[in-house]
Amino acid sequence: MFTGQPVYPGQQMYAVPGAVTRLPSRVSYVTSGAEIRGMAAPAVAYPQMAPQIYAPSAMVSPGMQTQTRVVTLSVSEAEVLLAQKAWSDAIKHISKTYLEGGDYVAAAAKAAGELYGYGHSDYTFGYKKNADGKVRIFLHHSSVPYSVPAATASGAITEEEVKSVQAAWANAIRSISKTYLDGGDYVAAAAKAAGELYGYGHTNYTFGYKKNADGKVRIFLHHSSVPYSVPAATASGAITEEEVKSVQAAWANAIRSISKTYLDGGDYVAAAAKAAGELYGYGHTNVLFKPTKAAEAQFRPTASDAMSYFVGHRAVENGYLEDAGFAINGGKGWSDVVFDNHQIDVTGNVAIAMGNYFFTSAADGSKTKVEYTFGYKKNADGKVRIFLHHSSVPYSVPAATASGGVRVRFGRIFQSLWSSGAITEGEVKSVQEAWANAIKSISKTYLDGGDYVAAAAKAAGELYGYGHTNVLFKPTKAAEAQFRPTASDAMSYFVGHRAVEKGYLEDAGFAINGGKGWSNVVFDNHQIDVTGNVAIAMGNYFFTSAADGSKTKVEYTFGYKKNADGKVRIFLHHSSVPYSVPAATKVQSPSLVTTLQPTLIGA
Repeated sequence: MFTGQPVYPGQQMYAVPGAVTRLPSRVSYVTSGAEIRGMAAPAVAYPQMAPQIYAPSAMVSPGMQTQTRVVTLSVSEAEVLLAQKAWSDAIKHISKTYLEGGDYVAAAAKAAGELYGYGHSDYTFGYKKNADGKVRIFLHHSSVPYSVPAATASGAITEEEVKSVQAAWANAIRSISKTYLDGGDYVAAAAKAAGELYGYGHTNYTFGYKKNADGKVRIFLHHSSVPYSVPAATASGAITEEEVKSVQAAWANAIRSISKTYLDGGDYVAAAAKAAGELYGYGHTNVLFKPTKAAEAQFRPTASDAMSYFVGHRAVENGYLEDAGFAINGGKGWSDVVFDNHQIDVTGNVAIAMGNYFFTSAADGSKTKVEYTFGYKKNADGKVRIFLHHSSVPYSVPAATASGGVRVRFGRIFQSLWSSGAITEGEVKSVQEAWANAIKSISKTYLDGGDYVAAAAKAAGELYGYGHTNVLFKPTKAAEAQFRPTASDAMSYFVGHRAVEKGYLEDAGFAINGGKGWSNVVFDNHQIDVTGNVAIAMGNYFFTSAADGSKTKVEYTFGYKKNADGKVRIFLHHSSVPYSVPAATKVQSPSLVTTLQPTLIGA
């Protein structure tokens, strides 16, 4: 990289970061030595003393004589790689020795003597073949922030000049940003700044500061050691409750607008496509969407899947036959949509909202109540979009029930919070397994005449986040008390109202299948989405009746959060009955209608 490059009086030279540069066999050198700083084995200015190839750091002073000589001790790339491996092996060995109570100081001293060039060279991290033929580290640079030496030679950079360029660089970033936001020619502004601040055309290197031949100080070395990663949570990227409500209002307005456009004979498909692009996170994040009236294609992970649901299969290519067009109410249209939030939970750039929304038919003014769980995430462009949408028909007790099973409707994932304690997919599956085992154990305890209430209380305390975080729980068979924000609310649902104080009369005891018990529970995940210390799982689970072996399919959305004690618990649980077309209806409102009577048998 530097072979043949002359050494100027007062000039500092730098190697290119991140590359292995072989030492040249013919190089320029100076009597007292010149310094090159970098991350790799650099081409350097050599001192005149042949065996002592590298001299202590020094600026090249005016009047120093440069010569050319042949250096016979060259290093191969293979030797560099061997030295790197030996270094990493030494670190592991020293650590192991320490942990085992051995003499790690002696181990470190031995390794340093073999690997570092102390007594052979004055530099740190780079690799050099010394006079004894052994390759050792002579250059070790761990990205210490630049500081100017206290004393500088003539023509050298001052600390004030460095700070001046830094201030100019910061001002340029602000100015370019302002020009862009004001609609100005930000490209020209950036080009001008780059020409003034960076050394392109003057030097080949990046971030560090060098005085060029024209006397101007420019950046020639720019090394930002820490690999870039988007911060898990930032104040500027946090969602507010107001933003959630704003997106809800926009969603409601979009449904009204699409319906009106359809009823007026306009291009409602284009209106729906525009709304979906603005409101849903397709193309920005995973989207977990389980529409209300989707039985064959339960989950809609792509934008085209969602469009089929909203505008109907006839209006899109490869649409699903079951889709009549939710956004146009199957042809009748909606005149109004109102959100009624039970709770909004905000963590960082993710928010989850659970509640009911009410749809007013444009045909007859009738109102339809629908249960929802929405998840909202702030995407990279700063816009809040929906990444989780689970709607379900409010539960109503079937007129007649036979022994069968609970059919639960699937819920929608809300995606997650992040924190230092990240959740793994393995942990999610472990909690799912524990939940399934708990249901089986509670049922067995009940059927065996044991204390199933105590068993349920223990399981709920271990598996649900009550007392640790907000819990958004919308049980399948809950009509009067739709949401269960407290542990006592949840217990009533799981063991039945007769077994607890102030239980809800509608609760027959899900965990004991209304007295018949469950013999097995199997989770089938459609998708697990993990972000930091929160994970969302959406799919179906299957319950086997202990009474007759019949299986019941249930749709779910679970949210898992790692709490302050490091334990992963459930903070979101939305189950619902899989949609089935009513026997007497062909074309019906694609919304969740209160007239739908899905059969749920069991608890």
